[in-house]
Amino acid sequence: MSGKPTFPIPASLQELESAPYNLLPYPNDFDDDDEAARAESFHKLIRVIEAGNLSLISNGLGLFEVPDGEEDLDAWNDTERIQALYTLVRKSDSLAPATRSRLVKALCDAVHGLSEALANPGAVVTQTQQSTDREEGGSGGANNTTFVVSQSFRDALACHIYMLFTVMFLTESKEKLGKSLNVGASSSSSGRGGSKSKSKSSSKTKRQNADVDDYAASRAACAEAMHHASMAMSEHKSRLWRRGVVDEAVVGLPCRIAYQMLESSTGVIARKASSGDAALQMIAATVDSAPCLLNTVVAALVDLLHTYDHIAPLVAELCCIVNENVLATELLREIGRLDTTEGSNDTGGKASGIKNIAPFISELAAVRPRVVLSNISLLLPHLDSEPYIMRSAIVNSIGHILVREDQTLIDNKDNDEGSDEESKEDRHVVNMAKTRSSLFDILCDRTCDITSFTRAAALKVLNDLTEKQSLPLDRIMPVTAIAIDRLQDKAVMVRRCAMQLLTSLLENNPFMGMLNPEPYREKVRELEAYLKRNIPEEILKARDTALEEAKNDESQGEKELHEIESAALAAAIADAEAKKEEEALSEAESTFLAKVRALKFASQALAFTELFENSNASFQTMLMSSNSSDVTEALRFFVRAKHFGLPCAVTGTKRALALMWSNEANIQEEVLRAFIEVFVAEPGTEGKELLPENQIAQNLLDLVREANVSELASIEEALGRLVKKEIIPPDVFSVLWAIASQAKGELRASAVLVISMAASADPNIVDSAYRLQNLFDAGLGDHIEENRDWKTARSAACALQRVARAKVDPSSAKYIILDLISERLIAIARGDWCDDANVDDTNAWFCAAEQSINAIFTICPSPEKVSMEILLGHQQIIFGCADDSSSTASTLRLARFFFVLGHIALKLLMYTEMLSSSVRRANAAKTVKKQESASAGAKENSESKEDEGDDAIEAELGIAAQAEAETERKVAEISENEIVGRGIISLFTPMLLRVVANENGSYSSPVLMQSATLALCKCMCISKSFCEKHLSLLFSVLAKAPNEDQDLRANIVVALGDLAFRFPNELEPYTPKIYACLRDKSTRVRRHTLMVLTHLILNDMVKVKGQVCEIALCLQDNESTIRDMARLLFHELSKRTNSPIYNLLPDIVSQLSQLDLKQEVFREIMQFLLSFIKKDRQNEMLLEKLVLRFPKCTTINQKADLAYCIAQLKVNEKGVKCLNDNFKLYKDSLFDEDVLKNFMSFIAKAKKNATKPETKQTLQELEDKFTECAAAGMENVNASKKASKAKKRAARRVARKKVEWEQSDEEDNAEASEPDEFDELDEENRPANTQAVKSEKSSTTKRRSGRSRSSAVTA
Repeated sequence: MSGKPTFPIPASLQELESAPYNLLPYPNDFDDDDEAARAESFHKLIRVIEAGNLSLISNGLGLFEVPDGEEDLDAWNDTERIQALYTLVRKSDSLAPATRSRLVKALCDAVHGLSEALANPGAVVTQTQQSTDREEGGSGGANNTTFVVSQSFRDALACHIYMLFTVMFLTESKEKLGKSLNVGASSSSSGRGGSKSKSKSSSKTKRQNADVDDYAASRAACAEAMHHASMAMSEHKSRLWRRGVVDEAVVGLPCRIAYQMLESSTGVIARKASSGDAALQMIAATVDSAPCLLNTVVAALVDLLHTYDHIAPLVAELCCIVNENVLATELLREIGRLDTTEGSNDTGGKASGIKNIAPFISELAAVRPRVVLSNISLLLPHLDSEPYIMRSAIVNSIGHILVREDQTLIDNKDNDEGSDEESKEDRHVVNMAKTRSSLFDILCDRTCDITSFTRAAALKVLNDLTEKQSLPLDRIMPVTAIAIDRLQDKAVMVRRCAMQLLTSLLENNPFMGMLNPEPYREKVRELEAYLKRNIPEEILKARDTALEEAKNDESQGEKELHEIESAALAAAIADAEAKKEEEALSEAESTFLAKVRALKFASQALAFTELFENSNASFQTMLMSSNSSDVTEALRFFVRAKHFGLPCAVTGTKRALALMWSNEANIQEEVLRAFIEVFVAEPGTEGKELLPENQIAQNLLDLVREANVSELASIEEALGRLVKKEIIPPDVFSVLWAIASQAKGELRASAVLVISMAASADPNIVDSAYRLQNLFDAGLGDHIEENRDWKTARSAACALQRVARAKVDPSSAKYIILDLISERLIAIARGDWCDDANVDDTNAWFCAAEQSINAIFTICPSPEKVSMEILLGHQQIIFGCADDSSSTASTLRLARFFFVLGHIALKLLMYTEMLSSSVRRANAAKTVKKQESASAGAKENSESKEDEGDDAIEAELGIAAQAEAETERKVAEISENEIVGRGIISLFTPMLLRVVANENGSYSSPVLMQSATLALCKCMCISKSFCEKHLSLLFSVLAKAPNEDQDLRANIVVALGDLAFRFPNELEPYTPKIYACLRDKSTRVRRHTLMVLTHLILNDMVKVKGQVCEIALCLQDNESTIRDMARLLFHELSKRTNSPIYNLLPDIVSQLSQLDLKQEVFREIMQFLLSFIKKDRQNEMLLEKLVLRFPKCTTINQKADLAYCIAQLKVNEKGVKCLNDNFKLYKDSLFDEDVLKNFMSFIAKAKKNATKPETKQTLQELEDKFTECAAAGMENVNASKKASKAKKRAARRVARKKVEWEQSDEEDNAEASEPDEFDELDEENRPANTQAVKSEKSSTTKRRSGRSRSSAVTA
């Protein structure tokens, strides 16, 4: 046999027409005169192939073997067959579907036959073996592996595999082209196209579907045949190739088509259609049988990974199919060699290639963690690379390694039987522990990665390790601290992952079920006390010696003594832990060691819980986040924390109830779900299994008992929704009624309050004669009167407000019980049970009286008469007993009276408006009824038609509208004049005004002043004229209020907000006085003022312009709630379309610059406000306004602040032009370092965004001018400083000279006043020297005076 192949694999199909193949496009006898003849010729060629297949099946491998001595001729794989194959394969795309199916079937049958012949040579092998034995002298012992097929068989196999490869290549290319053109060649896409297209006939549609099915079947058959051939070549390579040296061109054909098949395996359905599993098997068989092709396969797979995003899991699966890990190792080496330095900056294939390759690392680590661990050193350098997706993939792979290796270590410990290689196993475990520690360090470091995606990936991996119990005990505390720290991350996904990690740490904590820190603290103290009492003797002696020395040393204090005891305890614990369990320990030592371990456990548990408790502020921040996912995760965390008994969960859950008022429905549903899981359902059942009724009632009572007013409103909303959804069982309210009837004190009040909350959603809970009787006995009975239980009375009054108004029916049991209840409510409102000597009792009564009056206006048929009775009762109590003029009214009684007076006045206004609304509704119902009766009209008589005509005329003339307007006028008249003008309340307003004015300081009681002022404010809310008349009095009270009475000022501010809503025009002149309250010393007053102004501004009731500076200063208030509220106001203003912040900024800058503010305060305020300027036009206009303000500045600090504001604005070309055009306005301030720095910052930002050459040139010129003017200005400043110093020196010199001259003048005067020695001599007879001395002194004096004048002129 000849070893030279006669059919080498060509580079392309067209090469078969050249040497050594020399094939023709068509056989010589091919008839293509018409379509019928052409089709018949193709069928003839197929029959040739089919005939050869039959001979192959009958003869098998013997068809290719020739006897010794004969010429090696290829009887089966002759030229005719190859020519037929070439022609059919070349024209396979244009063949008819049936013809193409026959071709594919014949070709696949041939490949299957050749593969079966190679796998089962049969008698040919036996004959060959016998011949070999005869040649070798009959020696036996050889096996079938020595048999090698003939060259003709190899040529036939190569030829048919290549033809099959070509057919599959054309098929896959057509499939890919169809997908790119959105004209599917696959079965799914063709099916969709057939269903959507409008076919001319159903037969055509059926034929198309049949063709599609044939196409898919042919595709699967080709893949199966190629897979069979590749497996045969892999398993029998020693039989196919001499000495096992494979032909790379032939063996590589299945791989080449497998790559294309994998390209099409984009999903589960596509993978099945493209035979992706067979493709993986073909590549694996090639790698196993031909190691020489490993590099080629690796290069092709890396290219696939670069190009397609769905290849990563397929290649990872391929690495599992290959017998050895060599493929995975080589792929990791190639990935390690990747250049990722500029991957994230490329817009081409490099960045997307890295994005596609990175998932392969994590996919491979999931199935082959040991391989990735062995080659982790190749991947770790990529942690410093720029593409974040590569870092994230490495982080995920580390997670898979840690999970799998943790399970491996556990299995090794379980299967340890003390073998001879125990020491090797121990070393392996030690090394593995070090590796795990290093990998955990990498994970913890990546939680602070520069990219949020990688930080989130690291937290997700830690979460996965926690859930799979693979997190070591010594890593729990550091990981918990990391998760808590990441709650402050700026990225939402990182915060969400951190909260999920904390929840998993709670659920999988290694400590006991309950994590309340108090039991652990008590346990730690108990164990420490025991250990201190049982310290070993040698350590005890050393401790006592040290303590005695410390006590003798006077410089040592209590701190040093405590440190000595702690050191002794630590030494005892270390000594106990050093002893191994195998050592023979005494009973005392064993007990001590057990206590040490218990102390260690309790200390770790306490530290774990304290981590959560100390991070309560972070949890609260997550709960109040503007992002819904943060809120959702925080709610889920608090639910789990409540189940584990963490104290922070209680406050968090109460805070979460405020989210019931959120605008997002999903947050409301999450809050309700959390409420159910915490208070209603069994833990861990997700609300499917409810707690017992007694436990639910107790949980609700505990929740209500310590709640404030805002929390009670949220609880009522949540409870009402649960009652509407019938989630809370009715038996719970039966338990609450029983508690309300039998309990005392706060428990009774809480039970009645919960009932009233539920009744807001379902009034039937209290609206029945039986329940009203229970409510009367429990909330308004003798027990309440005797104990003055105002909380229970208030709760009962709240419940009564859910009851419908009673109809006068003396025979009705409900009316009778409501009448009795009304009498009790009147007694409460009159304060009949109050203690006039106890201020606290009156303060508690206020709430009960308010709700009692509300209940009276709800259930009484004539509340105005009852109100008059209450007021007259107060009058009788206060003034009725004043028999003589010397008696005075009780301060507390008067305070109660004013409170009731103001509240009744306000309720009368509300009652009037309610009646007006009822009249309007009745009129509207009457109109609707008339319209309905008119529409019925076919059977109406003539009289009704006449009435309809009258109604139509009335409607046309506007009589109905006029009547409605008359009703509204009457209501306004009642509100304006009747309630506080001519009614009974008007009789007491003079006394009220006198008390509020307090001109002589006669009323010093804070309770009285607060009650009277509040009553005055309520009366002012009713009548416009009354309000306008007494506004000055109210503001004078606000101004004169004592500093310690912050409640009075806070109440007035809140009332002013209500007045501004009702009468905005009357309050407008006093708006600056309201803003002035923002500077009040009391935090409470400032908070209330800002809250009121926020509501007024956002509802357009108050103009913000002019005093906005006061609100801007609140951004730097010492109180965090005030700062947050101010930020919220500006955030809401920024959402408006008229850009209010932009319009307000010039005034803010002007007013703030005139105040004596610290530079940091001014700049933090402006940085926050300027962040809302988004539009380019606004930036340009604001920049121009700021530049024009420079000449008006009086100090360099003001100019520096303006420059800072300019630096915070966005930069564009017009802004640069504005700076350049107005350079002269600010050039004189560039000498200041701060001003220059801010302008340079503006220029630097402009350079980054500049694209036009002209703009860049302008910026450079402007920068040069800045530098030049700054240098010149600095020289002028230095010269000015020198001149100033010289001037000061000259002034000091002149002053010194002046002092010298004054001293000289005094000396001259002293000499002139001395007596003359020559008074008895004549003038002529005096000595000449005397006259000379005088003349010399005179000339000296003249010279001095001359110098003095010249010096003065010089100065």
